[in-house]
Amino acid sequence: MVSSTPHLILTHEGPIPLDVLEAFETAVAAEGLDVRREARLATRASASMMLLVSTGVGVFLTKAYFDGLLSELGKAHAAVLDAALRQLGRRLMALPFRRATASGPVAVQDRYSPVFSIWTERDAESRFKMLIPIDLSPEGLEAALETYLVFAQAYHAGALEPEDLEILAGARPLAGVVLLAYDEASGTIQPVDPFEGRGER
Repeated sequence: MVSSTPHLILTHEGPIPLDVLEAFETAVAAEGLDVRREARLATRASASMMLLVSTGVGVFLTKAYFDGLLSELGKAHAAVLDAALRQLGRRLMALPFRRATASGPVAVQDRYSPVFSIWTERDAESRFKMLIPIDLSPEGLEAALETYLVFAQAYHAGALEPEDLEILAGARPLAGVVLLAYDEASGTIQPVDPFEGRGER
Protein backbone atom coordinates (compact mmCIF):
# COMPACT_ATOMS: atom_id res chain seq x y z
CA MET A 1 0.00 0.00 0.00
CA VAL A 2 1.32 3.46 -0.93
CA SER A 3 1.38 5.88 2.00
CA SER A 4 0.06 9.44 1.72
CA THR A 5 3.50 10.58 2.84
CA PRO A 6 6.41 8.82 1.14
CA HIS A 7 9.10 7.22 3.26
CA LEU A 8 11.98 8.36 1.06
CA ILE A 9 12.11 11.19 -1.45
CA LEU A 10 14.94 11.19 -3.98
CA THR A 11 15.42 14.64 -5.49
CA HIS A 12 17.75 15.45 -8.34
CA GLU A 13 18.74 18.39 -10.50
CA GLY A 14 21.30 18.93 -13.20
CA PRO A 15 23.12 16.25 -15.22
CA ILE A 16 22.83 13.33 -12.81
CA PRO A 17 22.98 9.90 -14.53
CA LEU A 18 19.60 8.22 -14.13
CA ASP A 19 21.19 4.80 -13.68
CA VAL A 20 22.72 6.06 -10.42
CA LEU A 21 19.27 6.98 -9.10
CA GLU A 22 17.68 3.77 -10.35
CA ALA A 23 20.38 1.66 -8.68
CA PHE A 24 19.62 3.35 -5.34
CA GLU A 25 15.88 2.78 -5.73
CA THR A 26 16.48 -0.89 -6.51
CA ALA A 27 18.85 -1.29 -3.56
CA VAL A 28 16.40 0.11 -0.98
CA ALA A 29 13.26 -1.52 -2.38
CA ALA A 30 11.14 -3.34 0.19
CA GLU A 31 7.50 -4.30 0.55
CA GLY A 32 5.56 -1.29 1.82
CA LEU A 33 8.38 1.20 1.14
CA ASP A 34 7.22 4.27 -0.79
CA VAL A 35 10.13 5.91 -2.62
CA ARG A 36 9.40 8.94 -4.77
CA ARG A 37 11.75 10.57 -7.23
CA GLU A 38 11.45 14.30 -7.92
CA ALA A 39 13.29 16.18 -10.68
CA ARG A 40 13.85 19.79 -9.71
CA LEU A 41 14.92 22.87 -11.60
CA ALA A 42 18.51 23.95 -11.04
CA THR A 43 18.69 26.15 -7.94
CA ARG A 44 20.19 29.61 -8.06
CA ALA A 45 21.32 30.98 -4.72
CA SER A 46 23.71 33.55 -3.35
CA ALA A 47 26.97 32.28 -1.87
CA SER A 48 25.68 33.03 1.64
CA MET A 49 22.68 30.71 1.15
CA MET A 50 24.30 27.97 -0.95
CA LEU A 51 24.53 25.41 1.86
CA LEU A 52 20.80 25.68 2.51
CA VAL A 53 19.59 24.72 -0.98
CA SER A 54 19.21 21.34 -2.65
CA THR A 55 22.25 19.46 -3.91
CA GLY A 56 22.49 17.60 -7.21
CA VAL A 57 20.96 14.61 -5.43
CA GLY A 58 19.18 14.81 -2.10
CA VAL A 59 17.85 11.85 -0.12
CA PHE A 60 15.03 12.94 2.18
CA LEU A 61 14.10 10.45 4.89
CA THR A 62 10.68 11.42 6.19
CA LYS A 63 9.25 10.99 9.66
CA ALA A 64 7.06 8.24 8.18
CA TYR A 65 10.18 6.17 7.50
CA PHE A 66 11.45 6.31 11.06
CA ASP A 67 8.12 6.20 12.88
CA GLY A 68 6.31 3.74 10.63
CA LEU A 69 8.34 1.66 8.24
CA LEU A 70 11.25 0.82 10.51
CA SER A 71 8.88 -0.44 13.18
CA GLU A 72 7.22 -2.66 10.57
CA LEU A 73 10.34 -3.95 8.81
CA GLY A 74 12.63 -3.86 11.80
CA LYS A 75 16.21 -2.66 11.99
CA ALA A 76 17.13 -4.86 9.03
CA HIS A 77 16.02 -2.21 6.57
CA ALA A 78 18.18 0.41 8.26
CA ALA A 79 21.17 -1.74 7.30
CA VAL A 80 19.83 -2.01 3.74
CA LEU A 81 19.46 1.77 3.57
CA ASP A 82 22.95 2.26 4.98
CA ALA A 83 24.47 0.04 2.28
CA ALA A 84 22.46 1.75 -0.46
CA LEU A 85 23.51 5.22 0.72
CA ARG A 86 27.15 4.16 0.77
CA GLN A 87 26.92 2.94 -2.82
CA LEU A 88 25.09 6.10 -3.88
CA GLY A 89 27.57 8.32 -2.08
CA ARG A 90 30.60 6.67 -3.68
CA ARG A 91 29.16 7.13 -7.16
CA LEU A 92 27.97 10.69 -6.65
CA MET A 93 31.12 11.96 -4.98
CA ALA A 94 33.06 10.97 -8.08
CA LEU A 95 30.92 13.23 -10.30
CA PRO A 96 31.72 16.83 -11.25
CA PHE A 97 28.91 19.30 -10.75
CA ARG A 98 28.08 22.66 -12.32
CA ARG A 99 25.67 24.98 -10.54
CA ALA A 100 23.45 27.52 -12.25
CA THR A 101 24.31 31.16 -11.55
CA ALA A 102 23.17 34.47 -13.01
CA SER A 103 26.17 34.41 -15.35
CA GLY A 104 25.66 30.79 -16.39
CA PRO A 105 26.75 27.34 -15.10
CA VAL A 106 30.00 27.28 -13.10
CA ALA A 107 32.04 24.48 -11.60
CA VAL A 108 31.58 24.28 -7.84
CA GLN A 109 34.37 23.37 -5.45
CA ASP A 110 33.08 24.08 -1.97
CA ARG A 111 34.02 22.54 1.35
CA TYR A 112 30.86 20.43 1.19
CA SER A 113 29.59 18.41 -1.74
CA PRO A 114 27.13 20.20 -4.05
CA VAL A 115 26.19 16.78 -5.45
CA PHE A 116 25.00 14.78 -2.43
CA SER A 117 23.20 15.46 0.84
CA ILE A 118 20.75 13.73 3.19
CA TRP A 119 17.72 15.43 4.68
CA THR A 120 15.55 14.39 7.63
CA GLU A 121 12.72 16.07 9.49
CA ARG A 122 13.66 18.01 12.62
CA ASP A 123 10.12 19.03 13.53
CA ALA A 124 6.98 20.18 11.75
CA GLU A 125 8.63 23.41 10.62
CA SER A 126 12.28 22.53 9.99
CA ARG A 127 14.66 19.93 8.63
CA PHE A 128 18.17 18.66 9.17
CA LYS A 129 20.47 18.73 6.16
CA MET A 130 23.46 16.42 6.41
CA LEU A 131 26.36 17.94 4.47
CA ILE A 132 29.06 15.72 3.02
CA PRO A 133 32.61 17.15 3.19
CA ILE A 134 34.31 16.77 -0.18
CA ASP A 135 37.64 15.76 1.36
CA LEU A 136 36.34 12.65 3.14
CA SER A 137 38.18 9.44 2.40
CA PRO A 138 36.06 6.49 1.18
CA GLU A 139 36.22 5.11 4.71
CA GLY A 140 35.28 8.52 6.11
CA LEU A 141 32.29 8.75 3.79
CA GLU A 142 31.00 5.37 4.94
CA ALA A 143 31.51 6.33 8.59
CA ALA A 144 29.70 9.64 8.03
CA LEU A 145 26.65 7.99 6.47
CA GLU A 146 26.47 5.27 9.10
CA THR A 147 26.85 7.76 11.95
CA TYR A 148 24.15 10.03 10.55
CA LEU A 149 21.65 7.19 10.16
CA VAL A 150 22.26 6.14 13.76
CA PHE A 151 21.82 9.76 14.82
CA ALA A 152 18.58 10.17 12.81
CA GLN A 153 17.08 6.97 14.19
CA ALA A 154 17.92 7.97 17.75
CA TYR A 155 16.55 11.48 17.19
CA HIS A 156 13.18 10.21 15.98
CA ALA A 157 13.05 7.59 18.74
CA GLY A 158 13.77 10.24 21.40
CA ALA A 159 16.87 8.29 22.35
CA LEU A 160 19.75 10.71 21.69
CA GLU A 161 22.61 10.66 24.14
CA PRO A 162 22.87 13.68 26.49
CA GLU A 163 26.02 14.91 24.73
CA ASP A 164 24.21 14.86 21.39
CA LEU A 165 21.29 16.81 22.84
CA GLU A 166 23.76 19.37 24.18
CA ILE A 167 25.36 19.71 20.73
CA LEU A 168 21.97 20.30 19.10
CA ALA A 169 20.79 22.73 21.77
CA GLY A 170 22.71 25.60 20.20
CA ALA A 171 21.70 24.83 16.62
CA ARG A 172 19.01 27.15 15.26
CA PRO A 173 17.33 26.71 11.89
CA LEU A 174 17.90 29.23 9.13
CA ALA A 175 15.21 29.27 6.44
CA GLY A 176 13.84 26.11 8.08
CA VAL A 177 17.13 24.20 7.82
CA VAL A 178 19.64 23.08 10.45
CA LEU A 179 22.95 22.14 8.85
CA LEU A 180 24.88 19.16 10.18
CA ALA A 181 28.09 17.43 9.13
CA TYR A 182 30.25 14.52 10.24
CA ASP A 183 33.36 15.46 12.17
CA GLU A 184 35.95 12.84 11.30
CA ALA A 185 38.20 13.70 14.23
CA SER A 186 35.54 13.03 16.88
CA GLY A 187 33.37 10.61 14.89
CA THR A 188 30.28 12.66 15.73
CA ILE A 189 27.61 14.71 13.97
CA GLN A 190 28.12 18.44 14.53
CA PRO A 191 26.14 21.59 13.61
CA VAL A 192 27.51 23.72 10.76
CA ASP A 193 27.40 27.51 10.63
CA PRO A 194 25.60 28.34 7.35
CA PHE A 195 27.69 31.49 7.00
CA GLU A 196 31.10 29.85 7.33
CA GLY A 197 33.63 30.75 4.65
CA ARG A 198 33.23 29.03 1.32
CA GLY A 199 33.32 29.99 -2.33
CA GLU A 200 33.14 29.06 -5.97
CA ARG A 201 36.27 28.80 -8.00
